[in-house]
Amino acid sequence: MFLNYVKLALRNLRRNRLFSLLNITGLAVGLAAGILVLLWIGEDLRYNRFHDRLPNLHLILNNQTQGGVTYTHEALPGPLAATLLAEIPEIKRAVRFSWTGEQLLAVGEKAFYEKGLYAEPDFFNILSFPAVKGNPAAALQDAGSVVLSERAARKLFGDQDPIGQTLRHDNLRTLTVAAVVRDVPTASTLQFDVVLPFRIYEQDNQDWIHTWENNSLPTWVELQPGTDLAALNTKLHNFIQRKSADAISHIFAYPLADKHLYGRFQNGKPSGGRVYALVALGIVGLFIVLLACLNFMNLATAQSERRAREVGVRKAIGARSSLIVGQFLSEALLTAFLGLGLGLGLAKLILPAFNQVSDKHLAIDLGSGALWAGLIILGLATGLVAGSYPAFYLSRFQPAKVLSGQAIGGGRRLGIFRKALVTVQFFVSILLVICTIVIYRQLDYGQKRPLGFDKENLIRIPAQGSMAQHLDLLKTDLLRLPGVRSVSASNNNLLRCGSNTSGISWPGMEPDQDFRISVTLASYDWAKTMGIRVLEGREFSPEFGSDSSACLLNQSAVRRMRLEHPVGTMLDQGRPIQVIGVLEDYVYNDPFSNPEPMIVFLNTGELSSFYVRFDNDGQWQERLAGIEKAVKATNPGYPFEFEFTKEEVHQSYTGARSSGQMASVFGGLAILISCLGLFGLSAFIAERRKKEMSIRKVLGASTLRVWYLLSNEFTRPVLLAFVLAAPLAGWLMQQLLSNFEYRIDLAWWMFALAGVLALLVAVLTVSVQGIRAALVNPVEALRKE
Repeated sequence: MFLNYVKLALRNLRRNRLFSLLNITGLAVGLAAGILVLLWIGEDLRYNRFHDRLPNLHLILNNQTQGGVTYTHEALPGPLAATLLAEIPEIKRAVRFSWTGEQLLAVGEKAFYEKGLYAEPDFFNILSFPAVKGNPAAALQDAGSVVLSERAARKLFGDQDPIGQTLRHDNLRTLTVAAVVRDVPTASTLQFDVVLPFRIYEQDNQDWIHTWENNSLPTWVELQPGTDLAALNTKLHNFIQRKSADAISHIFAYPLADKHLYGRFQNGKPSGGRVYALVALGIVGLFIVLLACLNFMNLATAQSERRAREVGVRKAIGARSSLIVGQFLSEALLTAFLGLGLGLGLAKLILPAFNQVSDKHLAIDLGSGALWAGLIILGLATGLVAGSYPAFYLSRFQPAKVLSGQAIGGGRRLGIFRKALVTVQFFVSILLVICTIVIYRQLDYGQKRPLGFDKENLIRIPAQGSMAQHLDLLKTDLLRLPGVRSVSASNNNLLRCGSNTSGISWPGMEPDQDFRISVTLASYDWAKTMGIRVLEGREFSPEFGSDSSACLLNQSAVRRMRLEHPVGTMLDQGRPIQVIGVLEDYVYNDPFSNPEPMIVFLNTGELSSFYVRFDNDGQWQERLAGIEKAVKATNPGYPFEFEFTKEEVHQSYTGARSSGQMASVFGGLAILISCLGLFGLSAFIAERRKKEMSIRKVLGASTLRVWYLLSNEFTRPVLLAFVLAAPLAGWLMQQLLSNFEYRIDLAWWMFALAGVLALLVAVLTVSVQGIRAALVNPVEALRKE
């Protein structure tokens, strides 16, 4: 029976080549989109799942309330881990590690920067990063050892056995490779290629690492099996206050399993996170697949008149309705799996471009049983959904009526149903097009906003080795180069400021006015080099003696403090600080947010970024060569690295740009699928009404009139789809834009443009068949009448 169904299905596919091609192509495009979405969602759901002890792994998070707002972060005091382990019996293991950063590793003449961190030995006992060679936990007990990933080991030592080999770290120390671990999976919160003993980090940071007042380290813990998390967090709530009377931190344990998807906190409480984006992506992917299914339904029911006699004959000779349903479902499933095969190939073909747009590392592993199980389920679901209505609709035909030549019942209702399907298809398409227009407009608006600094002809050089200690010498050497206009340095990247403080007081301050303020440490000529305007007062200058007790405020900080005459105001942060200048607000951290309050202090030691501004007179390559030579002369043994600030600004919009590109991709796919169905449906309608149109032409109707009559049948569903989609799109985009402080206002033309585009595409699609029908010779169509 099954083979008979397959033979009949193949025969019908060959007989109706145009509709079969449209159905298979539409399903292939929809299923390709579905496969990509499933790969994306699957990777995010797998995040951190490779850890064997995941149910018991937790981060310790820190809630700090400043200015009435509670901020949640991972930075914690150095003594916390050991103290928790000693005093809280529910905690089985606790480990400290540093934030990841670039580590310079050198072997002979080869030197590379690799992403790495410092960690305590239990790092590898808690987390599942399997060893390939050696014992990584034991290796971290020795301050002279280092742990590498397989990738880093190959890069440094090639095919040699890395165990026992030595390398230079940051040109400061020689370390011995004691263990190699597998490369970290892409679906991991922590990403690294080198792990260094925490004892080195501890020795380099003796001034603060043993104090409870400095929050600078992540701390992760493994809980005892069966631990009551709520009861544990009650114990932890005031744990740090009992160690430091001045602390404002309240800590709690949070599952590592929830970090990736539910990592957003608002006012100290979990408030979703990436899971919302995945749900939205899943809904879009589902809509795309459903559009392809609606195509199938529409084209299948449109051919009902052609299939009616077949159904009537089969019923007349005794076929049960269940067998006819099975036949049509078999055709649908065969079409779905043909589309799935084509869609899988299409997905594999476009995956590299998709990864580039989405900044992902997705892969189609054809050897994965889980992948094939998912594809089979996807194919079955698609075939059953797409084929269910046509199958049950066609199986209801009465053989007496069909074989006697009577019209098939439900003709008008069927026409309304087909138009409803077209409306739904273009509803989704127009919705996605409006979203695409709004996202691109918001992106363009953010990219063109005044930055508050001059991004042109400015480079950032990471401060490696002893560059910070030789600031004055290096600055002098650089300023001697022709075309170099200004040099400065700071402890932050200009675009990203992660340091902040609170507890600053000022004259006239109210008790509830304390707020969190970003902190930047900068050297002389910082504002001049960055191109930031000094609105009042001056910036740091050696001409005025020591500015060690002075500071600069940005406009946002002045507004929060409500200072009418800020220059000369004395602030208090345990020591008196005089405001000597007010800086114009500039954009940092979030390119779509209003600049946060910032205070800038003079510092010539703790510097991580050097900035050089030079003339762009067509000799910028010579300028860079001279800058590289000067830096290497002052700081030998370190590779020269730099970034154009203009390029870093461009990269800061990557997330929004990817969202816009993804919306345009899915919007384009939705329109393509809708147009494939519309093309097939218009071909069927044109064929069915060919005699009617011929009679109209004989009676004097013009070619334009005939085209209009056919096209008008499909423009109304598109217009209705626009009327339904526009309000929903407006509400959705208003919700999206509310997440941006610096945002556009929705305008009527964004909706009108989407509607006009959809209508134009629909008219052009239908016009192909409309014009063909209008140009048919009436004699040929009416010859047999």
